[in-house]
Amino acid sequence: MTKRVVLGALVSALMMVVTGCSEECVDRADCRSKRGEPGEGKQWVCVDNECETQDTTPAPGADAGTETDAGTETDAGTETDAGTETDAGTETDAGTMTIAEGGDCTTTESCMAGLYCEGATGSRKCEPLHIALTTAATAGGATEAVVVRYKTPGSEPATGTTAVTELSEGTGPSRFPRWNRDGTAVAFVEEGTGNAVTLVTRNLPLTEGGTTPLTTGANAGGTIDFRHLEWEPSASLAWSTTAASGSISGISVIPGTGGTVQSATTEGVFPSWTADGSRFTYSVSTLGLNTKELGGAASSPVAGSAPTSEQPLHNKVNGVLLYLDANGETETIGGVATPLTRLYTLRPATAEVPVPARETIAETTSEAVTVPPGEVRSFIANHTWAPGGTHAAYVRVYYVKPAVGDATLCAGGSDCGGRQGNVIFVRRVDANGTPQGAEVELASEATLPSFSPDGHFIAYLSGGRLRVQRINPEATDAATLKVGPVITHTWTGTTTPSNRADDHRPRWQPR
Repeated sequence: MTKRVVLGALVSALMMVVTGCSEECVDRADCRSKRGEPGEGKQWVCVDNECETQDTTPAPGADAGTETDAGTETDAGTETDAGTETDAGTETDAGTMTIAEGGDCTTTESCMAGLYCEGATGSRKCEPLHIALTTAATAGGATEAVVVRYKTPGSEPATGTTAVTELSEGTGPSRFPRWNRDGTAVAFVEEGTGNAVTLVTRNLPLTEGGTTPLTTGANAGGTIDFRHLEWEPSASLAWSTTAASGSISGISVIPGTGGTVQSATTEGVFPSWTADGSRFTYSVSTLGLNTKELGGAASSPVAGSAPTSEQPLHNKVNGVLLYLDANGETETIGGVATPLTRLYTLRPATAEVPVPARETIAETTSEAVTVPPGEVRSFIANHTWAPGGTHAAYVRVYYVKPAVGDATLCAGGSDCGGRQGNVIFVRRVDANGTPQGAEVELASEATLPSFSPDGHFIAYLSGGRLRVQRINPEATDAATLKVGPVITHTWTGTTTPSNRADDHRPRWQPR
């Protein structure tokens, strides 16, 4: 079993939606009326019907017409335009997101944050984005791959939907739903007789008999499951092979339209597609990060990564990687040797900057406690990018190391100073992978954060429920990070498992 799987199982053992576009403003006069004066050197602007501040004198090189983030970012084609979206040709420019929910549309780019332009040609409407995830029956634990609107359509204030749509048309368990790159189809795993697995797809909107089998586990190198499954932004799906013994190693791919399974690598786990979908980066135990081009020659190591690097993730704008590295340090927690992973970015070498650059996003922590005497420590897990690379979200895992005895995971008790074992944090990151400001807490007793494609919302799992929180991408502290109340999805007899870590992360419909 790989180091990543051990860590995922441990973190998951601890844990056993976007508010609507409320119209706070239509112009800066509304903001001044509701919020007062913005402060010296600032002016109010109304972005997506939300009040935000802007410098009255833009920084040199800033795009004054698109409301650049107050001197902390620049509008260089890869940075945040208007403090909300990436103006890089691959992400939505906040200035075009003007059509509210239920409004007529021709493109998703014209819909406000959290919305997708869908329907028949000539009658398309901006509707709430779907989230795909795996649910499990409270009794028996049978899993289902489902999709759900992030909120009940038309509800203000936003509420969680009361129903999910099961993707599988079979009678057995299903799991691990993954979107294609334009949000029009979902791939997932179906389990049949004798635990035989099949990788299938279905198009949206769902129609009866619309399931298309891609490959069986037997035809995919004998895998007993499709772990670490990833599809968008590539045209092909990639996964890690799982042997009957339970070991996970080697990556296979298949076109999303069907075809022959190709064994891309004989070792490694956790494939992550590059922005153009032509190659993926993955991690190999004791070797670190490697990259492989589809149809290309042998894999090559990622320059600047250490042999202990693991779980790489690409964003959709630049080549900066987000990944974990324990640097060889472990702690025995609950009897399990656990890597004390930190979170880093790695900017690849370019002709202009020939040396790769590594930046620390989140370190391990330690602080003394007196009752009982010892230390509360933390490491990082379950990291993710905002699609535009403007933010990273991750789980800080807290545990207590007493002066005498074994370390144990925190559970909100006095021995941990009231801390829960899993706390989600968000941190801003610039186009070079450099952190901006301090980390900001989003949710306690929560795991597996997932950014919406427009960067305005974060979905996560907490207490066996899917929850969605709208965020202010400009926020620099916890007081301003959350916009409106969290949406909690509650379904009778159903929970949201997290025991397979990233495999169970909720996935937003791409815009």
